[in-house]
Amino acid sequence: SSAQSFNSTIPNKQPSSTKTTMTNPDSLKIEEIHQPDPEVPVAQEKEEEPQPDPEVPFAQEKTKEGHEIESTKVDGESESPSSYPMRSTTVKLPLFKDPISFNAAVSFIALVVVWGLAIYCMVSPDEANTTLSQWFDKVIDVFTWFYIVANPVLTFFVVWVAFRYGDIKLGAKDAEPEFSNASYFAMIFSAGVGVGMFFYGVSEPLWHTRPDNYYSNAGYHSQNEIAQWSLVITMYHWGFAAWAPYLVVAIASGLASYRFGLPLTIRSTFYPIIGDYCWGWIGDLIDSYSIVMTIAGVCTSLGLGAIQMVAGLQRLGWVDSQKEDLTSEYNIIVWLMTAAATISVILGLSIGIKTLANIAFSLGTLIIFLSFVMEKTNFLLNLLVQTAGIYLQYNIFQVPFWTDAFGALKENEGRAVDEHSSAQWFIGAWTVFYMAWWVAWACFVGMFIARISKNRTLRTVIVSVFLCPTLYCLIWFSFMGGIGLRQERQAMELEKLGSDVFGDASYYVSEESEFCYDVPQGEVSVNRTVVFTNRLLGVTPVCKFDSSNSEQAWFNVMYSFSYPDAENFGGFGPFLSGLSIITLAIYFVTSSDSGSLIVDILASNGATEHHWIQRVFWAVTEGAVACALIIAGGSKALKALQAASIVFGLPFNLFLFIMCVSIVGMCNALEAEQNSDNPHPDMLVPKESQSWDTPIFGGIFNIFEFIFSLGVVHKERREKGMHLPTKEQAFEFIKALFLPFLTLNKVSTSAVIDPKLKDTTNHVLVTAVYTTCFIGWIVLFCFGVVNYGFIALAWSLFFTNACILTNLRMTFRERLGIRGNVIGDFVASSFLYPQALAQMAMELNSEKTASFINGKHDK
Repeated sequence: SSAQSFNSTIPNKQPSSTKTTMTNPDSLKIEEIHQPDPEVPVAQEKEEEPQPDPEVPFAQEKTKEGHEIESTKVDGESESPSSYPMRSTTVKLPLFKDPISFNAAVSFIALVVVWGLAIYCMVSPDEANTTLSQWFDKVIDVFTWFYIVANPVLTFFVVWVAFRYGDIKLGAKDAEPEFSNASYFAMIFSAGVGVGMFFYGVSEPLWHTRPDNYYSNAGYHSQNEIAQWSLVITMYHWGFAAWAPYLVVAIASGLASYRFGLPLTIRSTFYPIIGDYCWGWIGDLIDSYSIVMTIAGVCTSLGLGAIQMVAGLQRLGWVDSQKEDLTSEYNIIVWLMTAAATISVILGLSIGIKTLANIAFSLGTLIIFLSFVMEKTNFLLNLLVQTAGIYLQYNIFQVPFWTDAFGALKENEGRAVDEHSSAQWFIGAWTVFYMAWWVAWACFVGMFIARISKNRTLRTVIVSVFLCPTLYCLIWFSFMGGIGLRQERQAMELEKLGSDVFGDASYYVSEESEFCYDVPQGEVSVNRTVVFTNRLLGVTPVCKFDSSNSEQAWFNVMYSFSYPDAENFGGFGPFLSGLSIITLAIYFVTSSDSGSLIVDILASNGATEHHWIQRVFWAVTEGAVACALIIAGGSKALKALQAASIVFGLPFNLFLFIMCVSIVGMCNALEAEQNSDNPHPDMLVPKESQSWDTPIFGGIFNIFEFIFSLGVVHKERREKGMHLPTKEQAFEFIKALFLPFLTLNKVSTSAVIDPKLKDTTNHVLVTAVYTTCFIGWIVLFCFGVVNYGFIALAWSLFFTNACILTNLRMTFRERLGIRGNVIGDFVASSFLYPQALAQMAMELNSEKTASFINGKHDK
């Protein structure tokens, strides 16, 4: 049972064998006092449990299975990962004093999946790009509604947590935060969205003025309305929607680690749901999956970022703009960023990452301030206020639920014939892509936010991560996006002026680009009539948007601040562009090093202090994957990996909802304990009397624990029966898989459901209906190969059975006092119906059921 006590796995939670001394709120010293077993000679006991060598920083002890477990001291954080029955491998490296310690299963699975995907993208970049893009399109086609609705639900949940549980602290009551507010915000920003805001700060609003979306192509909106709505769409993508998934992960992992002493891993957020099973194979899969998501996201950003940075260097003239094969330049950029990230991650969070984050944020703020002052400042202030009001009006309820249902219809499916519909691909390529990408990055960024949020209240974390970045993004896109929009409109004016007055639309076209126009630095008169007056001297050239070269949009704005004069002053363009590239590089470094830090934490069972060689390994792995993809397939291979990470990120949406349940459970538990500093994690799971004897994820599924452990299962999981399915569990599962109606009848006619055996006719009828539906949905699914209409009937019968079994399981559970809810009952009764039936069948033989029946009989 998941409710079984942790007393054997958490040394400092055992009152009988451990003495805990609080020296101060930030330091927890633990002194283990081994009580002798009265039935075992003292000498023998000492031989089985050797004391760690005080001179060795990471003393090792071996379990009876031969696994080496790292034994560490706790200092105000979570329990040592070795306190939990997780797989752990410790290796002593030559020439190094300290050993490395990691979870071999988690690391191996993650590396195999990451390199497997990378090799596929390298060997056949075109095929991989096509195949994975098709997968991505299919996911978008089927799950647009899910991606869209999930985000506002998470947003409202985070806001509700801030109001309902905002005073709960991620740490002891009197402890102080590890980082200042300024450094905290800078690190959040650098890990979350810093890189993307440079590339999309100017280009995305310009993209949304094209006649592709449901607003710009409606046919009745003015140019002004379209320009403003382009900022509405952009701010939806980068506002609350971007930060809600991050916050759910951050709050869940922060509460689990800093309040309940669980390891700082994704698996720990599942502890309130699956209990001890999160330390076994299920937890290994969760953490491996999280590592894959993190590495894939960081690698694609490194690679695509290198490609875009080289484009900026070409604009500066530092790289030959005529050169076609830029593979070597891309690789140099990737390895330079990887080297910087490696140094930063070795220096640690407080020195390397914090310092770089502060520098990058300061430089980015300097760039936007200079652009704000050099441009038409009053226009930008007006636009900021206007966009803020429209954001609050539309981006809280209307836009977050917009799936563009009619616009997404393909030709011959009912698509609009008035030609005023959005492009069929728009909602998937933009909005769904963003929602999926934020979820794909949620593991990495959320865990990083949790790592730096220790000793802050939930309300402070939510305001810092939810409200403040959204306000900063509002300023960023209103200013930089507003500059891009204003300059494009001025370029269009000059094009029209050249056509109307001089008979040549290209009259003012700049020599540098056919999309850019030189702004006259004075009045233009024709026949003594002033046809143009420059009220913003110095800003030239201004450019229209080139969708085929969108990464140049940012640099077009930077180069517009030229301020030409008689001395042939070169302008501020090269300076601002160079500053942008430096800032961008630092942001890439902070993303890579924080990603490497989180991957190392996940691969080390939540240990926050690691051997530096482990961090180097993961940082180099990210750089190597990115480089290999660039060499083999360039942007196609990188985008294929990006598509794969988004497709594989779909299940993480479900993880986020499970984390929401865990958050509520942990907050309620803390309130029940009057916000105690050291609540025991056992209070998060049901008591044994409220639990199933065979959990829904146990029983037959215990075979995976045996496989993952290569036959050598941890002692504590063996003692709790988690190592292999019993004969009864295997038999009941197989019987329920092929003959579920037999088990259904057994349970429905039991004394738990019908103590007085009065409803025999009703039970027979229900069993007959279930049997008919069971045979029917199997047959109809087979007929679906011939006629797809049969599949609809099959699903109807399948869910009819699910509803019948849900009602039975819910009644059975409530009679025995087993904790649960109707959603869990339905999920178990539909897609896990054999396990749900086997679970009830075995529960009939439990002491809990016997006590219930005897109590009924006594009455």
